[in-house]
Amino acid sequence: MQSLVQAIEGSAINQWIMGSAWAWPIMEILHFMGLSLLLGSLLVIDLRMAGLFRKINITATHKLLPWTFLGFGINLTTGILFLMGDPARYTANTGFWLKMALVLIAGLNALWFWWKINPVIRTWEPHADTPALAKVIAWVSLCSWFGVLLLGRLIPYIGTG
Repeated sequence: MQSLVQAIEGSAINQWIMGSAWAWPIMEILHFMGLSLLLGSLLVIDLRMAGLFRKINITATHKLLPWTFLGFGINLTTGILFLMGDPARYTANTGFWLKMALVLIAGLNALWFWWKINPVIRTWEPHADTPALAKVIAWVSLCSWFGVLLLGRLIPYIGTG
């Protein structure tokens, strides 16, 4: 890991990020905007899939998925840039690794949704309660993404090992 950190620390991207007064704050703003898109859209989708807000058509909520993907893409890009900007800080941080584990869980959960729920969701009654599997997937999504949010905010405060 140390050799990877050293290679990144000497890179042009690292020098640009750390040498610019505006790069880090702009990345923070973009990361927050991406998180807002990601969590804002997933909150509606997951709460409805969890069986709440049954007045909302279940299939209509999935029209928000492009916003979810856009938010995730923005966060993936800025997250990689944060890592490239200060690799020693992030790779030694327990909070960062816990956050990455939750992102992995959220990603696997999204695949579970895609394989098990997405093919059949159009056959559901628009305002009916959702099956138990959909509820489990929804709550795993909500818990993992809010854990990602919490750990992201705690990275500056959590120890480095």
